[in-house]
Amino acid sequence: MALKLETETKVDSEPCVVAWDDKLYVGAEDGSVKTFDANLAPGVSWTAHGVQLFAIAAHAGNVYTSSNDGGIRVWSSQGEKVAELKTADADIGALRVFGKELYAGDEAGNVLVYENNEEKARYNVLEEVKDLWLSPPFLFTVRDLDVTVTEIKPEESKSRFVTRHTMEGRAPLRVAGNRLLVMARGGNNLRLHDASIDTKFKQLHEVKVSDMILTSLSVSGDNAWTAGWDGIVRRWKIAGDVLEPAGDINVGSCVNGLVCTADSAYAIIAGGKVARIKAV
Repeated sequence: MALKLETETKVDSEPCVVAWDDKLYVGAEDGSVKTFDANLAPGVSWTAHGVQLFAIAAHAGNVYTSSNDGGIRVWSSQGEKVAELKTADADIGALRVFGKELYAGDEAGNVLVYENNEEKARYNVLEEVKDLWLSPPFLFTVRDLDVTVTEIKPEESKSRFVTRHTMEGRAPLRVAGNRLLVMARGGNNLRLHDASIDTKFKQLHEVKVSDMILTSLSVSGDNAWTAGWDGIVRRWKIAGDVLEPAGDINVGSCVNGLVCTADSAYAIIAGGKVARIKAV
């Protein structure tokens, strides 16, 4: 299967982070959020922070942003401010929505859980959180050396957790069904693990996915998309215990972020470009 550049558009500030929720939300270096439809026609934009966005997430019509000016801000899909969430006074580098809950990971090792814009639980995993993923009851967190697997139950305890496993790895990471995908420490190879404590999260496969440091990983169904400093977007098929190549395309410059849907991926590219890439 090949990958095809469907369309691209320019933005007036360096794009840094990206999220999808029926439309595309791009967070930029100037602190703004820019929106696009599936074909990259521009929509509303607004200033979310006074400086570069560190993380963005979108779900059910809400957009969540963080920067180093403090807090997490919640917006409507039209850019109206809904709330500002209290944090642990450390920069938030990861925002993810799972069900009705927002998970935020910060540089001090805190993972904060919010529901209805109120803090529900807080756990400290003792290391900066560059990426996180939830596969209940397991919370996967990672910086650049190890993945920590923590068992949490926010409905039962707001702070108590049990560390179940650690393994080598670095951000980014994702869980797809019963498989965990995480970068090896070198930043070039993607590892596929069984996402089960029964096998102690056994490593199943490893494949080189980039000639330079990988910045971005996104999954949809049994497909994974990767991209990074080498400017090549690649698609992979999660075929049981192995990762099979399923197309690649060179977009010409470093990819700062990537998010995929069922048949496409959106790449935000250094130099102020956003591209839609389709599997054909």
